[in-house]
Amino acid sequence: MDELIALITEKTGVTAEKAREMVAITTEWMTDKLPADLSDQVTAALTGAGSIASSTAGKATEAAGAAVITASDVAATATDKAGELWSKAKDTIAGSSDDK
Repeated sequence: MDELIALITEKTGVTAEKAREMVAITTEWMTDKLPADLSDQVTAALTGAGSIASSTAGKATEAAGAAVITASDVAATATDKAGELWSKAKDTIAGSSDDK
């Protein structure tokens, strides 16, 4: 709802308090005019949009952090395995040249 208040304030030049009043009046009007299921959705969208956005952003940040950690772990494991394979290859090549 804060985003809507800011948009109304920006577009109309009214204060944030007036914008809140406008949203409240509009929400009340829609609640009276729309079928219950639609008015419930509109009310939920207007009152919960800020908290949903914050929650979603927080979850996205957590997921991105987990992905970075996982990618780092995979890279470290791959580097270790590549080093082991390189050592084995060198030993194998060295051993085969000793046999000649």
